[in-house]
Amino acid sequence: MTDLKPYYSDKSVRIYCGSAFDVLPQLMDEGVVADVALTDPPYMEQTHAGARTSERTKACSKSPKKLVGFASMTAETLSQAFKLAAAVCDRWFVSFVDYHAVPLLEAEPPKGLRFVRFGVWVKHDAAPQFSGDRPGMGWEAVAVMHKAGSAMEWNGGGHHAVWSCPVQRGSKHPTEKPIRLLKEMIRQFTEPGDLILDPFMGSGSVLRAAKDLGRRAIGIEIDPEWCKVAKRRMGQEVLPLGGDENEMRDG
Repeated sequence: MTDLKPYYSDKSVRIYCGSAFDVLPQLMDEGVVADVALTDPPYMEQTHAGARTSERTKACSKSPKKLVGFASMTAETLSQAFKLAAAVCDRWFVSFVDYHAVPLLEAEPPKGLRFVRFGVWVKHDAAPQFSGDRPGMGWEAVAVMHKAGSAMEWNGGGHHAVWSCPVQRGSKHPTEKPIRLLKEMIRQFTEPGDLILDPFMGSGSVLRAAKDLGRRAIGIEIDPEWCKVAKRRMGQEVLPLGGDENEMRDG
């Protein structure tokens, strides 16, 4: 196994530029134990193929532009990745997932995890169904799992596993999750000083949210270009709390 050095490191955050399948076993060998995993892996091919943005293609001004260009992931590969990540995660394992994967994860949770709840992120300003011949989606699934054999605790009280938040606008990454959404989830599932693992880091939004809230984080991303973006974001000053960052609606 290749010994991968951190691409970026500061007192709160570490970034590894490489495959989660290479980095996670290395973290396990190093004795790294994250308190919580919060991540957003690639979805399945059928979902990637159907994802569209309201931007128009140059070839045809009436055709919505394809949103996702990076590789998709099969349910089997997703389960393998989650199994590796679970080995270095001590409590909650929360992931945005393709809704097709939810019943598979519930029926056969990755080794080391138990399936707790199927949640949703409601995107009340999501792009419409461009064909106009059927209802649009307007939401994404969230798989809430926990380390098997240990007691569950969180800071959400009676909050449902339903998060309502506008989509991220103006982002370069095609599937970036809103910082305010991630901050709400981090407040609910972690404590200050906790270590959060994101094995599919993308442009680093989970790490940025964690750093702003006084948590530590480890991110893994296979695409060097997104690692560059995440590194730049980590170099920013900690953002102030308050304002609409804290305003979330329980659906």
